[in-house]
Amino acid sequence: MSDDSFDVVIVGLGPVGGVLANMMGKAGINTLVIEREAAAYPLPRAVHFDDQTMRVFQSIGVAEKVEEVARINPGMRFVDKQDNLLLDWPRPQEVGPFGWHPSYRFHQPDIEKIMNDGLDRYDCVKVMRNTNVHSLKEAEDSVTLIGKEKGQDFKATGRYVVGCDGAKSIIRQHIGSEMIDFGFQERWLVVDVVLTKPRPDLGDFTIQTCNPERPSTYVRCPLDRRRWEINLLDHEDDELALSDDFVWARLAPKLTSDDAVLERKAVYRFESKLADIWRRDRMMIAGDAAHLMPPFMGQGMCTGVRDASNLGWKLISVLRDGYSDDLLDSYGSERAAHAETYIKTTMNVGTLMNSCETAESLISAMNPDDGTATMASILRGLGPGLANDDDPNGGTMFAQPTLLNGVRLDDYGDGRFIVLARGDIDVGGRNAAVINPDHEPSVATALATIGIEAAIIRPDGYVLCGYANAPSQGEINAALALS
Repeated sequence: MSDDSFDVVIVGLGPVGGVLANMMGKAGINTLVIEREAAAYPLPRAVHFDDQTMRVFQSIGVAEKVEEVARINPGMRFVDKQDNLLLDWPRPQEVGPFGWHPSYRFHQPDIEKIMNDGLDRYDCVKVMRNTNVHSLKEAEDSVTLIGKEKGQDFKATGRYVVGCDGAKSIIRQHIGSEMIDFGFQERWLVVDVVLTKPRPDLGDFTIQTCNPERPSTYVRCPLDRRRWEINLLDHEDDELALSDDFVWARLAPKLTSDDAVLERKAVYRFESKLADIWRRDRMMIAGDAAHLMPPFMGQGMCTGVRDASNLGWKLISVLRDGYSDDLLDSYGSERAAHAETYIKTTMNVGTLMNSCETAESLISAMNPDDGTATMASILRGLGPGLANDDDPNGGTMFAQPTLLNGVRLDDYGDGRFIVLARGDIDVGGRNAAVINPDHEPSVATALATIGIEAAIIRPDGYVLCGYANAPSQGEINAALALS
């Protein structure tokens, strides 16, 4: 039985595990990734990510490659069962304040390949496929994982273990975390097709059909791929729903077998759940292991990627930069509140689809106080953690302006804290970069937009501290010490 030791062991190599593994590799952290499947899943699953997610992809050096295979999403339209327009929600087609377009469509196998190929850059990252973890043993300074690799016994030891291993996470079970259920449970048929002839009439917008009898969603994916998500009735069991006759009957008359081939069909049980414990000692969870939400806002994977970004810089700070292990306590408190907002917002959208049949009922349900419908990207800040409770900007995502030399703010920071302040700033040997807003007009504008004089930005793009007035050197030192 092999027995190897690592700083970090990541269980699960989907998009969330892939982001975290690339973060560890870039930072030079000795990392093992354990994946139960022998190869990446070749069929579509998640189909949407946002500008915050693209910002994370940028941080690990894969954004340009992702951009090549993704498609900018023009937005969403709500229609009734006769296809009459109820509400139009166009998404901006310009680059937004975070440095990327607000919404993208993608083919998940393309993204996973980019993530997996990215790991080849790092000798410090080892990937074990076709490997299952059966049990864990905890010690004071490590966790040992025991299981089977290609049928052979293995064990590996990590100073920290992160479960990115999905809804049935063995790491979550070992932590003793329970899933809080917010009560949304529905069965939906998800159908992915590849067009065999041009069908521009299907449109480029996502279409939410508000039909209480059978709500559905149409998604324009990259190239010739299209997706339908269709609510299933109680008497329609999985076997019936997955039959070709049933599928094509649901797609007709908009699409027939003369227009496309079925690439994938699956019955999903959409749920709304949140883990009550995200960290215990040296074990943590992220992604679907920590939260489940319906797909109506396309935020499931996005939320998981933000988990990885939050946890990743904190692990690096502890393992490489000498910060206290206590820093990791802020991971769950910051992320759980954030994820809960996304879960509940997505549930609300699902409820709208299921109950509203007219523009008036849709608008009233969305904004009952003033009678006007407004929709925008969710920009929920983090929950309690590193930010001061009295700081209105603490824990909110900062803009990503482009500097005068053409470099984006995050690329200039390159995984470090960024101190945005005037005067001579000494970071005291901390892993931090400094920008004087007097020398960078775009940074000065970003600060002025949220009404502050200076800020310290965390490695994940969130505001650590915002200052209405110029901070002292002592305040900056204390903030960078996370004290």
